[in-house]
Amino acid sequence: MTPAGLMAAAALGHLLAVASPGPDFAVVTRQTLAHGRPAGVATAAGIATGIIFHVSYALFGLGWALLHWPWLSDLLRYAGAIFLLWLGFKALQAKPLPVSAASSASSRPADNRDFSVGLATNLLNPKATLFFVALCSALITANPPLLLKLALAGWMVGTTFLWFCLVAFVLSSARVRGRLMANAHWIDRGMGVVLIGLAALMLLR
Repeated sequence: MTPAGLMAAAALGHLLAVASPGPDFAVVTRQTLAHGRPAGVATAAGIATGIIFHVSYALFGLGWALLHWPWLSDLLRYAGAIFLLWLGFKALQAKPLPVSAASSASSRPADNRDFSVGLATNLLNPKATLFFVALCSALITANPPLLLKLALAGWMVGTTFLWFCLVAFVLSSARVRGRLMANAHWIDRGMGVVLIGLAALMLLR
């Protein structure tokens, strides 16, 4: 496969990986339903920033660290599982919201906590780490031009941010949010179960 063809395949693979359910999707959903659209978008920005880190070592030759020191992968796995467990147990404590609180939650300004949650979720996700390490191995073999590497990097960061922004916008729209807010605490608790389940899968792997 030519370098351009490999880049196209990597771009498509990344798009499918981003759209698949996982910790990033669960966290954006939870943040959006709990705190509104601004929080969801800020969480998406944190996830996209994490992608910058992954892309940097995948495309520019730093992935060898995980190949030479495999224990780094285990460290990320355990740290990510602990973080998801913390988020999950926090979501399980969600209480029913009165109508007035529901309307105020939808307009809460985003803050650094939302961005940090997205960033930490992505950086501590071993699935993302292994995906980009595999990508790194393939791209180093093909030795693509720098311009193609930069184009793929921009694609990955941009599509990640836009996808999770779309998730946040859909879940926070007046029609969707109005139907969901009456049972927001049950949805939040359900997302807590999902996050704890994802943490358990990380530990079992």
